[in-house]
Amino acid sequence: MKTQFPVAVVGGGMVGAAMALGLSAQDIEVALIDPGGLNTATSPKCNDAHSFDRRVSALTLASEKLLRDLNVWTDIEPYCLRYTDMDVWDSAGSGRIVFSSADVYESSLGLIVENRVVTSALHQRIAERPNIHVIKDQATALQSGASGYSLETGGGETVSCRMLVGADGALSRIRQWLSIPTREWDYGQRAIVATITTSRPHQFTARQRFLPTGPLALLPLLDQDRNYRCSSIVWSADSAEAGRLMELDDASFKAALYEASEQALGEVVDISRRFAFPLRQRHAKRYYDGGAVLIGDAAHTIHPLAGQGVNLGFEDVAALLDEARRALSRGVPLGHEEMLRRYQRRRQAGNLSMMTLMEAFKRGFGHPSPMIAGVRNAGLALVNKTPFIKKELIRQAMGV
Repeated sequence: MKTQFPVAVVGGGMVGAAMALGLSAQDIEVALIDPGGLNTATSPKCNDAHSFDRRVSALTLASEKLLRDLNVWTDIEPYCLRYTDMDVWDSAGSGRIVFSSADVYESSLGLIVENRVVTSALHQRIAERPNIHVIKDQATALQSGASGYSLETGGGETVSCRMLVGADGALSRIRQWLSIPTREWDYGQRAIVATITTSRPHQFTARQRFLPTGPLALLPLLDQDRNYRCSSIVWSADSAEAGRLMELDDASFKAALYEASEQALGEVVDISRRFAFPLRQRHAKRYYDGGAVLIGDAAHTIHPLAGQGVNLGFEDVAALLDEARRALSRGVPLGHEEMLRRYQRRRQAGNLSMMTLMEAFKRGFGHPSPMIAGVRNAGLALVNKTPFIKKELIRQAMGV
């Protein structure tokens, strides 16, 4: 097995796979290390609440562009639901804001797709690339030296590289081995995810209602029968409330969801198995160390209330690929400090700004004060009546 590479990417999820594929398109030889290897199975066509993957993402048009550039979009698009509207409202008052793609002369605000569809499409292309070497193993140790990095795997192999990319998730071993500090805190909330079928169609609208214990998001999905009654829910709630909701039987949970959503989609007819995971914000204080660099959740994790997590990761990929292209054109070695410093400058401030904004939303809408509730409701109403502000918010959310 070949053991020396210009670049090694640790983590084969959506962000890591996109990074490896983008580097290979620049004729760079890449090692992709992931214990799961490649999953090239074609995703099934889904028609009910029980056939969808529990993990879905709301992709921006900027993320769509990256996936088009990587030549995987044709395999993803048949599974995507393009949503045209977004309806956001406060449970404590009458404040509401409605966004429409028509406001900015676009056909949609974004797309909802299962994570497994995106991963499978990326992995299928990776399997076709002779300059991507997939190592189905766990990285267990890291050593650095003058010529780069050496990764030990669980199988006893040593993989050497000049530039190392950590795309191994929120609990990144690469970040820990590099001793890169983070700023982080627990939100005191858990996110409940599931797929539902409702009595009324979703009308290509993403919905979010802010409750005192946390936001409830209803994300429209594409069912292959085109009934448009399937949606993914992300219900973020204070830990005690989330625990109570998870203990309910399906009938009681469906009733609670019906009330929490203000019957926006009618009755909840069916629901998949529910999953819950704790929410924690985490941001690396620096994105690189020597010739090693962090992308995606390894560098930053964010509250899911705006659905921006994977989009920020794809923006990291686009920026790092651009800097790699720039470095090569100027004769600068991959992983050179100049290259990685430019990447950090491009991405760190923007990621931090988005995280700060989401924290402000979370705290503002979760505050019990009637005075604050009145202010935020007035703010929503004002923005809803101000076309210029709405258009700017839409464009930022779309990544255009």
